[in-house]
Amino acid sequence: MLLGVLLGVAAGAFWGLLYIAPLMVPDYNPVLVALSRYIAFGIVSLPFMYFLRKDLKRFTKADIIESFKLPLFGNVLFYITMAICIRMAGAPLAGMFMAIIPVMVAIASNFRYQKEGRALSWGVITPPLVVIFFGMVIANWSEFQYMTAGAESPLDFWIGVAFGIVAAILWTWFSIMNGEWLLAHPSHNSAAWTALQGVTVLPVVTVAWAVVAWPMGYLDTTEGLFGPEPINFLWVALMLGFVCSWVAMLCWNGMSQRLPSALGGQLIVFESISSVIYAMMFRGEMPTVTLVIGYTILLIGVMGSLYVFRQYTERMAKQSRKAELAAARQKK
Repeated sequence: MLLGVLLGVAAGAFWGLLYIAPLMVPDYNPVLVALSRYIAFGIVSLPFMYFLRKDLKRFTKADIIESFKLPLFGNVLFYITMAICIRMAGAPLAGMFMAIIPVMVAIASNFRYQKEGRALSWGVITPPLVVIFFGMVIANWSEFQYMTAGAESPLDFWIGVAFGIVAAILWTWFSIMNGEWLLAHPSHNSAAWTALQGVTVLPVVTVAWAVVAWPMGYLDTTEGLFGPEPINFLWVALMLGFVCSWVAMLCWNGMSQRLPSALGGQLIVFESISSVIYAMMFRGEMPTVTLVIGYTILLIGVMGSLYVFRQYTERMAKQSRKAELAAARQKK
């Protein structure tokens, strides 16, 4: 469990860089920056397809389809809808939706576990989730006071709200389904699964980038084919593709093979924590009092959730050993 938690924290730390990447290329549209991330992710994944070819041969046609569907909806469309939410309703609202994703993942996963007879008691799982949610709200309280500041009109704000809801649902779905697939295939190499996810979406995001950049006119080509700062843009895209996609997804997939979705999904809070820390370092600002208090409460909630799931795992392991011993006695 400890290794799984550490991998989840590492993934969040790498994903936190996503939020300062647009600040490094301010002349480029955020949608283009997001799509360039997945193009770079696919290109970086190509060499790994060769080195991991023995592991990749074990994937079925159904696995390949799943490796395309999961990142398309849970990564590409998620970041596009979140970018639209930020553009139309402001970053604070997008931050609120990110705050509720860990809670949504835990609740949705536990409902799925109930069908399989392995759900945790709601009385046990609810308290740490409530603490996590309120920690995120308090941490972002000063931002929420200016919730509508990013919207140009009430209509834009509510359109942004709609896209934010879609984004939260997409990531919740991805976190659960990707985690359950990996738990159901423990013998598969998580690095091979990561590479496959990068390569399968590469053609789609490349075409989407080209359409958005040129026919739709989102790229300023007055100074060159790839915009005003092509070298800087390509370096940022490479960083996003390798660090924030390949390495981060490798960590997340490794975590997903070790932890139940209801717990693993909650570790996305470390993306939010990391993004705030990086943004403040980038701007040279000091954290606010509400931010420090909020994230302290949030971490307490995460620790409480880890304790609950650890107790549950140990209890299930004991019951399994007792069942095995009882079965062995009956055979004798």
